[in-house]
Amino acid sequence: MQLTERVKNCNGCSACVVGCKHACIKMVQSEDGRKYPVVNEDGCQKCNNCILYCPVYNPVELPEFEQFYEYKEEFYDRDMPKVYRETMRKIKSGTVTEFAGTLCQIAALKSLMGDKLSHDLRIYPLHCDPEKPKRPECGACPFYK
Repeated sequence: MQLTERVKNCNGCSACVVGCKHACIKMVQSEDGRKYPVVNEDGCQKCNNCILYCPVYNPVELPEFEQFYEYKEEFYDRDMPKVYRETMRKIKSGTVTEFAGTLCQIAALKSLMGDKLSHDLRIYPLHCDPEKPKRPECGACPFYK
């Protein structure tokens, strides 16, 4: 079963890719530019880690952010699984770490970290779209209030 069948409002955060211990999920880009997960059904062991770490399926509560940071083109086309792994590795080593991401990406990181944010983590929230920062079509984003 594909994840988008279970997670109707997938926001493309890629937490499922990191959560999959069998490495059988990859993100693909649709014609409209949105990313979504595709599961290699042959490799899937039905462990449900992908769903466990999905912040849309298992919501996490985010802190209130008073300030959002400047849009930079480099933030919006990153390899997020790599960014999440690198961020968690640095935090685990005790390094003060900076993470810039959209609310969906911050929720994904929090979910991957066991629904906790380290005091060594400096978060810089970014709008998902600098032209329309609270656009409703962003996977019906539950993270904007």
